Amino acid sequence: MKKTNDELDSIFDEKSLHRTLKKAKYRAILRTVFISALVVSFVIGLFVKGNNYFIASKGDKITDRIITENQVRMSPNTYTNTDSKSIGVLKGTIKSAAFKVIEDKVIPWGTEEITYDLFGNLNVSFSMSSTIVNDTTIYHIPNGQREMLFYVPKYKYKLYANDFDMIKDYPNDKYMEMAISFNKNYTLKEVQKMLPTSAHQTWYWVDNYAKSTAYRGEPESGRWLLGISKPSPQLGIKLTSNKVKTEADFLNELQKTDPGDVKSLKNRQKNGLIIGVVATGTKEELLSLRNKPYVKAASLGAVVDKY
Repeated sequence: MKKTNDELDSIFDEKSLHRTLKKAKYRAILRTVFISALVVSFVIGLFVKGNNYFIASKGDKITDRIITENQVRMSPNTYTNTDSKSIGVLKGTIKSAAFKVIEDKVIPWGTEEITYDLFGNLNVSFSMSSTIVNDTTIYHIPNGQREMLFYVPKYKYKLYANDFDMIKDYPNDKYMEMAISFNKNYTLKEVQKMLPTSAHQTWYWVDNYAKSTAYRGEPESGRWLLGISKPSPQLGIKLTSNKVKTEADFLNELQKTDPGDVKSLKNRQKNGLIIGVVATGTKEELLSLRNKPYVKAASLGAVVDKY
């Protein structure tokens, strides 16, 4: 039976409508996908910019804090240089290189890496370590240099370092650093006047120890001590922005990062804050400190070629 013209027109109209609806559906899907992609791209871009901004800002604050802390708490004759900062998702990394300056000579001392997040959590790792050889000798790894040891005057130790006998056998073409631990507290001005001018004073050890007459198991490492830096007049001054010149300057800088220590240190200031000094020079220049009544212990540190 043949279909009439009206029936054929009706079939074609249904097919046309179906195609039209299908096309409209595809267009709607494409439009939705396109708008969703734009929204997602916008959100991702906003997140990336926000993440970079806040992580970079947090990294800058941490770097500024480290610089401030280094004004008062830095290993003697040691400087750091921030090599790079990298930003990740909700976290960042700060890499710094540490090096020592002995007179006008530079010694690589290691690297430090700080990983932090948006909430202020920190994780610090070092490429350096120390190896104890005996009660008065520690070597720095990986460069094999000696590390200085420090003896608190108010504590008692079973054994004190006295490295003057050692350095007299060194060649004349060497520069070296030596930690001098005092027999008691002195003011900064007293220390600057009483030491021979031939020994170049580069760092002053600040007393932040409680009173005690007990035996101390081990001397102090130079890594975390409080001190006032006096950079060497040649290279050291150009490598630091340290403006701490007096005990008052020191206390003002310490107030910014560790106000809890400031009150006790001010009370101790009457008898003098300085309990040791680091000096650099040739063996003859350092031997001028030998047999001085204020020297309780002398510990040799890094040694470099003079030429």
